[in-house]
Amino acid sequence: MSTFRACRVRHRRSAGLAAWALLGLSAITLPLCGCGSQGFSATLDEGFKRLFTGQRTPQQYMLVAVSSEDPDTRREAVAKIADSKQYDREWAIKGFIAIALLESDSQTRCVAIRALARTGDPRATETALKILNHGDHPPQEVWPPTALCRWDATEALATLSGGGFVPDKHREQVFTTLVDRLRLDSDRHARIAAAHGLATYPRQASIEALIGGLQDKDFAVAHECENSLVQLTGRTNNLDPVTWKAWLDTNREQLFAHAGEIPTSRQLPYKNRWQKTWYETKDLVEFLWPGPKEE
Repeated sequence: MSTFRACRVRHRRSAGLAAWALLGLSAITLPLCGCGSQGFSATLDEGFKRLFTGQRTPQQYMLVAVSSEDPDTRREAVAKIADSKQYDREWAIKGFIAIALLESDSQTRCVAIRALARTGDPRATETALKILNHGDHPPQEVWPPTALCRWDATEALATLSGGGFVPDKHREQVFTTLVDRLRLDSDRHARIAAAHGLATYPRQASIEALIGGLQDKDFAVAHECENSLVQLTGRTNNLDPVTWKAWLDTNREQLFAHAGEIPTSRQLPYKNRWQKTWYETKDLVEFLWPGPKEE
């Protein structure tokens, strides 16, 4: 394969990631896409190695994240930035957005999505919505997400909603997207995340969606729907959709009158960590030495 053709292939893999000009790194990244003689390529490779000898800065890791051909190396580089104190800088946020939308490796993409959610930046909501509603956007703007990416994007919306970081202009779309993920997503983790996120939207439509989710074939999804219903209403019906529907019909005017309360049957048998330690120790002792059997 000619050097020119190899460059074209490399360019297609990271089409949208060329947005690094926005990060002020274009002076370094643009030469990396050049197609010249073998001598020029060798010199460039050698210069690249010298540039990153020793401890790398977060900015240098970002360059690795968008230039390396190895997905493991790209993922590790994004993780290094996410773990650094500069993860919420403007250049880092722009980089996370580009990677979350256009990276070809799912795991690398997910690291960027989680890092974005941590920043609480309004663009994190916009990015997660784009990923989960990718059909509304051209492929050059967002790659279709894998199940793993949908999980992290849905979890991001749940986290941002719970932290109050979703901009008002996006709240309706976030709510609709969470309902759609709970109803339609084929990935159980995405459905669980959606059920968790709906607990932050005290609306009748949330109650109805969560009651519908109680009929999910996956028990973990149904269990999370019950948890969210408890958080919204302050009561439990033990994952019974029929009982919940009857309750909804008779309580439409006061659905959230007891929101935040914990039903007695769901209250923990301890109130602090010391009581928790004693309870767990006692439980372990009773398990190991149950005592004589009753005749």
